[in-house]
Amino acid sequence: MSPEARKAFLSIAFVAVLGALGWASFFESLPPAEFSLQSGSDAKTLDPARATGSVEGRILFELFEGLLRMMPEGDPDPVTGLQGMTPQPGMAESFEVSGDNKRYTFRLREGVRWSDGTPVTSQDFAWSWQRVLHPATASEYAFHLHSVPFARAYNEGTVEIGDRVEVELWDRPGDVPGGPGSYQNYPRGTVLYGTLREIRKPPEPTDRQRKTNPGIEGEWAEAFVYVVDIAQLGEDGQVDWDGETTRRSFSAALRTPVADPETERTHGVLVAFDQLGGLETPDERTLIVNLTDPIPYFPNLVAFYTLFPVHRGCVEEHGNPLWTKAENIVTNGPYRLQLRRLRDRLRLVKNEDYYDADRVALKTVDFLSMEGENTALNMYETGQLHWVTNPPETLLEDLKKREDFYNAPQLSVYFYRLNVARPPLDNVLVRRAIAKAIDRVEIVEQVTKTGQIPATTIVPPGLAGYQSADGFHPDVTQARALLAEAGFPGGRGIPRLTILYNTSEGHRSIAEVIQQQLQNNLNISIELQNMEWGSFLDKVHQTDYQIARAGWIADYPDPNTFLDMWMTGNPQNNTNWSNAEYDELVRGAASETDPAARLQRLRKAEQIWVDEVPAVPIYFYSSVNLVKPNVIGFFPSAQDLHPLQLLRFRDEEP
Repeated sequence: MSPEARKAFLSIAFVAVLGALGWASFFESLPPAEFSLQSGSDAKTLDPARATGSVEGRILFELFEGLLRMMPEGDPDPVTGLQGMTPQPGMAESFEVSGDNKRYTFRLREGVRWSDGTPVTSQDFAWSWQRVLHPATASEYAFHLHSVPFARAYNEGTVEIGDRVEVELWDRPGDVPGGPGSYQNYPRGTVLYGTLREIRKPPEPTDRQRKTNPGIEGEWAEAFVYVVDIAQLGEDGQVDWDGETTRRSFSAALRTPVADPETERTHGVLVAFDQLGGLETPDERTLIVNLTDPIPYFPNLVAFYTLFPVHRGCVEEHGNPLWTKAENIVTNGPYRLQLRRLRDRLRLVKNEDYYDADRVALKTVDFLSMEGENTALNMYETGQLHWVTNPPETLLEDLKKREDFYNAPQLSVYFYRLNVARPPLDNVLVRRAIAKAIDRVEIVEQVTKTGQIPATTIVPPGLAGYQSADGFHPDVTQARALLAEAGFPGGRGIPRLTILYNTSEGHRSIAEVIQQQLQNNLNISIELQNMEWGSFLDKVHQTDYQIARAGWIADYPDPNTFLDMWMTGNPQNNTNWSNAEYDELVRGAASETDPAARLQRLRKAEQIWVDEVPAVPIYFYSSVNLVKPNVIGFFPSAQDLHPLQLLRFRDEEP
């Protein structure tokens, strides 16, 4: 052990004694879990439809299960050590794909149940997927379902004359006539179905009104009056689209007066997604999914947590977010939630109603909310943690010599978002200058030090058949010339910039190096600002930042997962960047049936991204973990997936 590492360990030990006092009272009231891991920050949500981060994802993969699940297949790669993971039967025992790859038929296992003992059905999946798409859910991953017919229109709230639509009346529990309405989206109000015949719009806001009232556009849209021929329900409960209709008018207006006194208030008029054949449930064990385009990675999407089912009765009884509380939540995965204490831990216990429960060895698992890498390491060394997901970077040189240290490449990228609406970052020359002024080699060799690859594009290497775009070529001389061309020669006149990052010793170290590089190379003054995970996400989603730290792990092994997030309006974009040609290339790739031509379209899109610089890639991750030697079933994977149901202690091996 180096002298520096020895000093660090001594410091950690002292701090841990103090920290242990804070943990002691908890352990007195609750026995330690059988298995504990470092979760990092608190999970912002346990709702699969609303989750976006790796912290939440790791938990959701244990609480819930989709039609398919990501599980190991084959032997680990002899060079990288990576274990291949593929979508395999989960709640569905099998699935069939049509010859044109646009129709998937999933057959659920017989007898699969929720943790409250009720059956999991195909209708649970159809309802949950529609909930993901509903605009009020505000799911950032709803675009994963946009290839289902009418899903995008439903999600974005767009309707046209002649569309078959749904109208949700103003009678949700909690709705008050003339009031703002219930904050809960479920249970929904009465839903009527019909054909949209007319949209009456008030005069558009003037430019002056738009400048003085930022919310005027929303108020104007709320005042639309939708004239709908409401259809009747047949004896079988199905909509009789060809039968008699009743013409009625509806509006979502709250403050804006509606001229027609007979106009009824509504929560919204959307395309009738559940009536238009995108999802079919011929019986309780069969779900048929129709697609507008053949999506080669669709099984991977089905295995991703956004498309996990949620228990309708639970959601409607308790509302959001109360349905995710430990005393309320109903799940269908290998574990159920026993307790959740913010800034402390989240405890899972084995779900005995899980169909594969015999395979689940660990009875209780704690996800400990700790962002301090040194504290986590000391708890690991003293036996209070079995898995450290983020070891201290200052000790990696010594830690990576140990047998319990796992290090492997990963399909993920570390980058800095740039808010292109904030001067001077609205100038592409400034953005290019910043991208070229950062020495990524220094960061991976002097800070991260565990095999990360300097990134000059957004798509990582290792995706079959894909050749990345020509990336950024760091060059301080060119960077200075670009900054001068932008009107800031020698950095003169450029305002101070702020780098925002979520609290982490590692993120701070990287930000400090970049701060110094931009100061030295471009004479740009940089301020650093850190926030806890939830507040950080809020800032980013509101684009209330200049430069913000970010990371992206592949949702599925395809370049599209790194590119579609930058399309105009995508909730994951969060940079205010928009490019019509880029959008068209990525959108066109979705319907391209020639694999080589599809990848070429994506490469052209990535080149536009590189040229426009809405973000600055820093490095491609490597996966770094410490796992106790007596734990078996752990393996590195390119998507950082580690199913807890596969873990067991060595003396429990069957």
